Amino acid sequence: MPPPTQTPKPKLHIPLTEKSSPFFSKPYNPSQLSPIPDNSPLTNHSKSSHSPQDSSEGGDIDCQTPLLPPSPGHLENGGGGGSYPFPPYQHGIFTRIRMALHHQGLPSTFVKRVLLLSLVLGLIVLGVNHSDVRQMALSSNPQDNIPSTSNSDVTIPSKPKRPFRYPFQLSTPSGIKHKTIYSNAASEGKREIDIASDSLPLTATLRERLNAWRDAPGGRGEVEGEVEHGGFVQWNLEQCDTIDQQHNTHMIQHSANMWASVNRTSLHTYRMELINHMETVLESGEHEKYGEGRGIVMVAGNADTLQRVKWSLGMLRSYGSELPVQIYHFPSERPNDDDPIREELKELGAELVEALGQTRDTKKNKSYHLKALAVVQSPFREVLYLDSDSIPTRDPAYMFDAPNYRRLGIWATPDYWKTSANNPIWSIIGVKCRNEWEMETGQMFVDKKLHLDVFLLIKYMLENHEFWFYFSDGDKDIFRWALLALRKRWAVPGRWVGAAALPSGTASGDFCSHTMLQHDSFGEPLFVHYNLLKQIPSGVGRGYSWGRTKQLPLFNTWPATPSTARLDEPSRKPADDDKPGLGDVDCDMLADAQEDGSARAPAKEMIMRRAARERGVKVKYHGGWISALCIDLEYIDPRPEERKEADAERKAILEEQNSLKEMAEDKPKIEGEEEEEFVGVIYPDWEQSPIEVVQWRDDVHLADFESKIYDLGFKPSGPGF
Repeated sequence: MPPPTQTPKPKLHIPLTEKSSPFFSKPYNPSQLSPIPDNSPLTNHSKSSHSPQDSSEGGDIDCQTPLLPPSPGHLENGGGGGSYPFPPYQHGIFTRIRMALHHQGLPSTFVKRVLLLSLVLGLIVLGVNHSDVRQMALSSNPQDNIPSTSNSDVTIPSKPKRPFRYPFQLSTPSGIKHKTIYSNAASEGKREIDIASDSLPLTATLRERLNAWRDAPGGRGEVEGEVEHGGFVQWNLEQCDTIDQQHNTHMIQHSANMWASVNRTSLHTYRMELINHMETVLESGEHEKYGEGRGIVMVAGNADTLQRVKWSLGMLRSYGSELPVQIYHFPSERPNDDDPIREELKELGAELVEALGQTRDTKKNKSYHLKALAVVQSPFREVLYLDSDSIPTRDPAYMFDAPNYRRLGIWATPDYWKTSANNPIWSIIGVKCRNEWEMETGQMFVDKKLHLDVFLLIKYMLENHEFWFYFSDGDKDIFRWALLALRKRWAVPGRWVGAAALPSGTASGDFCSHTMLQHDSFGEPLFVHYNLLKQIPSGVGRGYSWGRTKQLPLFNTWPATPSTARLDEPSRKPADDDKPGLGDVDCDMLADAQEDGSARAPAKEMIMRRAARERGVKVKYHGGWISALCIDLEYIDPRPEERKEADAERKAILEEQNSLKEMAEDKPKIEGEEEEEFVGVIYPDWEQSPIEVVQWRDDVHLADFESKIYDLGFKPSGPGF
């Protein structure tokens, strides 16, 4: 995948006066429905029967939809709004009939009237019959409407591409008001979108979460004040207009056409599909059947994944881990009774579990939709989910007691990419774009008592992944969308993902990373997720698999250095022990961070430095044709162009002031005198990279990892995913 272009993009600034403009709050007359038709190829079967109101009736013109006149050729053919000698189409049919009767020279007005009355009655009868046929089609099985015949010329209606066929009602019909968490937004000086983008308390019920989601802007359908997708994108750009070099470009290339085809009617349909599913969950009480105890859940069965699971479990047991393990697989992938792998896994304390009723997607290499199902069906209340190619560096059981996991009940790891502001998923879930890293779900801790509802939503979306993967690059970000949709937050590692690499370079570059090194809550390496290593066909073996990692520092030293400082870095170490820090970091402490490190939630000074500096990390691919496909990390100046000159002037003034102060306070140091706390000015050097390269041999958790796993018979490459 080629890296995103590095063309600087000007920062879009929307003044507060414009954020409350009619474009956002009331883009057109409340009685006028969306003028943009739903052209999505995936939703034509469920289009609304409403049509746009004629602007001649006094409705406001929607500034989001240009009003284009019909072409001359169209007028010449008698189409559109009518052409000479016929008047506009709203009266054209009756005018044509009158003109036709007039030219026929019929003998009496009575005969003309009888003919007209007969025509009108005929049209009414046809309309009633058509309505009956349509009602039968909606209320019966589509397959029942296909005539039984042996004639090969009969055309059978093709099945819609989308797997969802039942119609949805508007959640808030136009003109009906009810009390919501957004009702007092205007009086409190807040925007509905900002309220909708916040989390709800951990104690909020599923009913409260669904209500907040249903009434959030972006997917409410044809209701007063709702914006089209373009209006929602403007909100998204308030935070996500500077992440073009960190975009997941594969998503944009794969889904651009689908994203461009949505409007607020189709977005409402997509949102209500998920909410309606969760309503059935709420009614059944399924989200309360969370199990008990702790355990590890894995998914394996295709290609060589069961063998990889065996190596992972071998490493776990070598650390003394006693956590029970369940391995879920499709029925078609069940190992034979005499397969040695069954006994080997049993000896490692693992149970093979058949995912009954599930069918593997033969078009996919991964067991996408088993992940959430395995977590849901497992008997454990607290689960560590592990991919088959994610191997712990030590017994991970201690993470169930990590401060941020205990506080939030779910812990997830970051990916290398960020989500585009154009992705319609933001409108579907009713949350403004978050400037944060996407989610990588090869490893995850979850307390099902708090979050089983999230995994039931994920399970539904993954079972219908052919559609929902238009908004997520595989299964990974489906987890994040479900959490945000239900207004929940998650704990994150104490350090951003490290890029673990070969000991030396390749023909395409000096640094070849093939493994995502995910850290624990305290920033220490815990999971070796070797996702790209499997695709290197040769040249990798014992002593040549791993050797070094590119990573960001912990930012836990004082004072900061120019390469780790943030804007307005304090001159004295702040007294911030009352704020969460290392070991207790959550996603909101990093999301939407500014240059001074302030994010959606407050945190210690060291976490603010991390939040500011992560804005400049850029991932690039290289190789894949003359060498292995590799990942490398770079650092870019995260400031918008207009800021750089102003910062240079500000820095020069501060340096001069600080120089005069140091000259006035300069005095010789007395031997034996205690060193005073640093008091001074630290200037962030945004062009200097904070990325560090560390050797595996120097890390206590990684020094013997490679030798231990090869002792278990490990083979790095393989056809399985």
